[in-house]
Amino acid sequence: MKRWMFCTLLVLSLLPSFALAQTNGSIKIIKPGDRRNIELGESQVTVEISGVALSDGYSWQMLVDGVPQGVVRDAMTTTINVERPTGPHHLTAQLYDPQGNVISAHDILVIAAPVEKREPIFNRAWFAPFMAVFTVVIIGIILLGLRLRPRQTT
Repeated sequence: MKRWMFCTLLVLSLLPSFALAQTNGSIKIIKPGDRRNIELGESQVTVEISGVALSDGYSWQMLVDGVPQGVVRDAMTTTINVERPTGPHHLTAQLYDPQGNVISAHDILVIAAPVEKREPIFNRAWFAPFMAVFTVVIIGIILLGLRLRPRQTT
């Protein structure tokens, strides 16, 4: 009777370790966010991979509207190329095991639009010197006003 209980306890204690060894990895697109705007041309994509390590032979790949963008084996960031500005674009990140089988995928939609480089309206480099001159001028006006005001005699 004691042997049977011991064997049962041994088998039950080993089950969690087998379950952990068979855990599948997953991939998730972190940046850009779902339903966000991205720049036309080259854009950065960042993913989060959990459950597996790229150093163990796993890899991942981005697909833009079903077109592969290149396999990544050693980084969590890659560059994609989006040329068409019209309509939503379907981004898919696929995680591959060492044998090349897809074990996880994550899909998002993004909108590609041209982004114009704009010059800032306000020049931050000149803010401190401008404020210093402005302060000196205001203090000068106040002191000049106090000096030139008519004096009252009683």
